[in-house]
Amino acid sequence: MAILGELARGDLLHLDCPTVHSASLGDALHRWDIMQTEAEDVRTLYAAGPAGIPTQQAFSQDLRWPSLDTDREGGCVREMAHAYSLEGGLAVLFGNIAELGCVVKTAGVDDESLQFTGPAHICDSQEAAVADILEDRVQAGDVVIVRYEGPRGGPGMQEMLYPTSYLKSKGLGKACALITDGRFSGGTSGLSIGQCHRRLRPAVRLL
Repeated sequence: MAILGELARGDLLHLDCPTVHSASLGDALHRWDIMQTEAEDVRTLYAAGPAGIPTQQAFSQDLRWPSLDTDREGGCVREMAHAYSLEGGLAVLFGNIAELGCVVKTAGVDDESLQFTGPAHICDSQEAAVADILEDRVQAGDVVIVRYEGPRGGPGMQEMLYPTSYLKSKGLGKACALITDGRFSGGTSGLSIGQCHRRLRPAVRLL
């Protein structure tokens, strides 16, 4: 609700939309947005803290945080003027090896890595990429390209978690880029570009 409140103050929501729990989104925010409400029961609810007591009984402990996080400049939830990123956390890129687009989580890319040039180190599976990383065949400055993990080659489009994790464990998280037609999880960081697809033509590979 705190995030919705900040989006509303940025004029990014239709507050007249009905919800399942309130007559409108505006009414819900007026009641439940901690930056608007004066209702003591709402503030008490949000102050609920962890008791560390294993139980299956709801509301069986009464520990409370001494204060609420209402710091919208440097706190967990921030106002738009002090957002972690004003450009969003994802970008869809297009290019000669991504004619139909690819996705990069810009929120996880350091500014110095936004431009990257290096030799391609091509692997035909996630397993091959993992082996090359762990056996030190991938060097700093390489662009690791993992093919055949997308809808044509990778059954189920498995999550491409291991290559990025092992690059970081080898100290190459900022020293290498990774491009794949596979998919990443939300925990990916570094210059990792996924779901990279070209137009399919006879005898033309995805990457």
